[in-house]
Amino acid sequence: MSCYVQYCQECSIAISNAETNTDGVTYYLIKVNVGDVTWTVQKRYKEFLELHKKLVNEHTVTKDILPGKKIIGNKEPNFIEKRRVGLEIYLQTVLSFLQKSMPEELLEFLEFDKYDVILIVKKLAADFFQNGDDYLLNDNGFNFNVLLLYAISERLKLPCPDSENNEYNFSHVLDFCSKFKYLAIKGGDHYVGTSNIIYNKLSFELSSFKNVNKFECYNIAYNMIYNLKTLRDTVRIITVYNSKLKTPEDILLCDNVHKEWSSDMDSSMIWNKVKVVDFSWNEILTLKSLTVLTPNVKTINLNGNLLNTIEDMSSLTYLSHLSLSSNNITEVSDLHTKLGNVICLNLSSNKISNLEPFSKLFSLEMLDLGSNLVNDIDQLKYLSELQNMNYLVLSGNPVSTVVDYRIKVLGILKKKTSDFCLDNERPTQKELDTVAIMHALKVAKEGKTLFDR
Repeated sequence: MSCYVQYCQECSIAISNAETNTDGVTYYLIKVNVGDVTWTVQKRYKEFLELHKKLVNEHTVTKDILPGKKIIGNKEPNFIEKRRVGLEIYLQTVLSFLQKSMPEELLEFLEFDKYDVILIVKKLAADFFQNGDDYLLNDNGFNFNVLLLYAISERLKLPCPDSENNEYNFSHVLDFCSKFKYLAIKGGDHYVGTSNIIYNKLSFELSSFKNVNKFECYNIAYNMIYNLKTLRDTVRIITVYNSKLKTPEDILLCDNVHKEWSSDMDSSMIWNKVKVVDFSWNEILTLKSLTVLTPNVKTINLNGNLLNTIEDMSSLTYLSHLSLSSNNITEVSDLHTKLGNVICLNLSSNKISNLEPFSKLFSLEMLDLGSNLVNDIDQLKYLSELQNMNYLVLSGNPVSTVVDYRIKVLGILKKKTSDFCLDNERPTQKELDTVAIMHALKVAKEGKTLFDR
C-alpha cells in the first residue's frame, strides 16, 4: 500500500493516455506511483480546471500553468494529445511545488484516499467519529476488509501526530476497534481498485481488537496475520471460510512461526472461550489440534473439507454438535470411543456404507447420513438401539430406493410415534398403522424377521 509520508520523494505522476468515450467526453488516464505502489485515475479536463481553481485560491499555485480551455476543435486527436502532454506537465509541476505539504484537494483528486495508509485511516476515523456508536449497536454494523486492517496495522507503526481536526484523529479508530464485538474480515486474490495492490498480499495484525466475541474470515491468507493474541482471550465463535486451511492450527496459531501444538503448550495460545468452530469449505485433512487449541468447544463444523476419517475427539467433553458433511470419509470405527456425548452428528455427502460403528452412540439425537453409500436395509439394525435418536436422514443413499423404504426403516428402528423424523418428514398415521400391522405379523410368525418375504 501507498504511504506518502514515508515515500514522498518517490512519488511520480504521468498521464499515459487519453480516451474519448461514446458520449464524446475525453478522459485522461493518470498513473500515480508512490514507492512500489501504482494506480490509475481517470479525469476529464473539467475536473482539472476545478482542482486548479482551488489550488490557485488556497495554495498559491501559479494561475497560468494549466493548459487553456478550448471550445472549438477540442475533440481533434492532435489537440487531445497536446493537452495530454500539457496536463501531465501541469500535474508534475504542482506535485514538485506542493510535495512537502500535499493539500487535501490534490490528494483527493489523485484518489490517495483509496490506496494510502494515512488517508484511509483518516477516512475511517471520520466514519467512526460520526457513526461508530450505531455500528457498535448493530452486530453486523461494520465489515472490515484486509485493506483497512493493513492500514490500521501500518498506522500503529508510524510516529505521526494526530490531525488538527479532531474528527480525523486515529484515536477514534482505536477506540472503536477496542469495543467492537463482531469482527468479520474479507480478503481476496484480486487487485484493489486500479492499483497493483492485491488484498491477500497485505499483512495485518489484530491487537487493537480487545472485545471480539465473534471472529469471522472469508477468503483470507491466514499466513498474513501476525498478531491475534487478544482474540484468544475473548472470542466465542470463530468462523473461517474458503481460506485454504490445511489444519485448524493454520488459523488458530497463525501468529506462531512453527504452528506446533501439544497438550502442555503455552496456555496463552489456547482459545479457551471458543464454543463454536466453523472451518467449512477449506482443505483440512485433520482436526486433531482442536482437542488442545479449543478445549471447551461445543459445536464443530468442518463441512466441505478433505477429511477421510473421524479422529478421537473424546477429550472435548463439551462437544455436542459435529458436522463433517461433504468430506471424503469412507470407513468409520469405534465412534462411541471417539465422539463422547455428541447429540447431533452430520456426515452427509461422504462415502459411508457400514452403520455398525454407530450402534453405541447412545446419546445421539440427530443423525444425518444423507447422500452416502448405504445400500443394505439390514444395516439399519445397528441404529435400532439408539433410543434417543429422533431425527435421521438417509435420503440420497441407495437404500432409500428400496420398496417400502420408509415403512421398513420405521419398523427396524421400532418407531411407533410421530415424534421421529425420517428424511425431514414425520411419519404419517398410515405409515404408523402399517408398521403396527407388520409388527403384529412378526409376532404371529414367531420370531421371523419383520420383513421376511
